[in-house]
Amino acid sequence: MGAVLVPLLLAVGLVLAGSSATLASCATAPRSAADSVLFGDVVFVGTVLRTENDGRWPTVRVEERWKGARDLADTVVVRGGPEPGTATSVDRTYLPGRYLFVVTAPGGILTDDACSGTRPWTDDLAALRPPGVSPAAVALPTDPLGSLDMSEVAAVAGLLVCLLVAVVAYLYVLRARRRPPDWHR
Repeated sequence: MGAVLVPLLLAVGLVLAGSSATLASCATAPRSAADSVLFGDVVFVGTVLRTENDGRWPTVRVEERWKGARDLADTVVVRGGPEPGTATSVDRTYLPGRYLFVVTAPGGILTDDACSGTRPWTDDLAALRPPGVSPAAVALPTDPLGSLDMSEVAAVAGLLVCLLVAVVAYLYVLRARRRPPDWHR
């Protein structure tokens, strides 16, 4: 009985895993860059300065505002996947560098996924630049601290504060022990 149950459970697991991946996969073939720019909601060129959430949420310096991006701040966060601790099969991850972003903005939050037209910048994408948009500088620096995880930085800062408090307390006790017994303030 156990020999029959194990393959059956494996088959059920594969069917369930396959169905969830199918539900979350891209419905259509990837669009060309020209179609992505034409049909995209918000299109801009920007440089990824740093990422969070396992590389899925980049902080981006907006360099060229192409379509629907007129009111974007100079620096924005794009969500290429769900909240931390969860994932889908269409999450997009980013590396530092320049990209052509083709995103949506439901509720004012810029979202992206692996099915959109977002792609690393190449010189041939310049031909798609709308009239009146000035090209960005050739190379702008990225954030040198972009790979730091701020939760780790906060933990180290907390430990340093605890160490400082311990040193000050130790010096205070040491000073109090050196006073003569008849000393009064």
